[in-house]
Amino acid sequence: MTRRAAAVLVTLTMGCSRADEPPPAALACLARHYVGTPTRDARGRWSLVLPDGSALPYDDGRPKTFDEALADPDVEDALRIPYRRGPIVPVTTADDDPGRVRLDALFKATYGASASAVSRRLEPLRLAGSPLTVHPRAKAAFERVAARVDRLLADDPSLARYFARLGGTFRWRPIAGTSRQSAHSYGVSLDLDPAHGHYWRDAPGGVISWKNAIPQAIVDAFEAEGFIWGGRWYHHDTMHFEYRPELFDPACVPVPAPGNRE
Repeated sequence: MTRRAAAVLVTLTMGCSRADEPPPAALACLARHYVGTPTRDARGRWSLVLPDGSALPYDDGRPKTFDEALADPDVEDALRIPYRRGPIVPVTTADDDPGRVRLDALFKATYGASASAVSRRLEPLRLAGSPLTVHPRAKAAFERVAARVDRLLADDPSLARYFARLGGTFRWRPIAGTSRQSAHSYGVSLDLDPAHGHYWRDAPGGVISWKNAIPQAIVDAFEAEGFIWGGRWYHHDTMHFEYRPELFDPACVPVPAPGNRE
């Protein structure tokens, strides 16, 4: 066999090996919770291909600041910061905001790409006695939370004040101060009574100082059903809960490439 033929054979063998290689576990995990198909291109780069044929890169190879990741994330950016449950503690590390980096194209493909596309799919439910409308993909999780909240209120009626005037679920709008779409646009978020919430943009002098008044029992009830809490963010929004099942699935944690350090 000539050296050239041997080189071609090695190349073909490597190509077959790459074709048989499974997608990154985190990418496959994300596809289980949303729409999209993990796909590898001819150059060996993985992406999540959405139903309209567009693709979200798994790793676009660009180092980013947190603000750059917010503006133009790849899949790894959205999953990079782990969501940590447990006792409520102040969040004092800048940009420690698990879940604030959202893949807007993925949300639109999964839940609806416009106000009308989402709103016509919404379904009713009641939580703490208040009527709400939510996306059907999140409805079962909301119903489980509602059952947990009913038990909490039966045991401790004083918690009812946090649900007195709910901030609501669906509202097609950008996040305050940005052009990025709010998770409320998709009917997968709930704000508790704003009278008991703390929001990072309201900090005096623009200096972020984490504050919270939401009890642990309420946070635990939502987190148990796959909802992240805005009180786990440095840029906190403590009345806010958002259905993000991928952030509770250990399989969705990206594994750093060899030689990379987190």
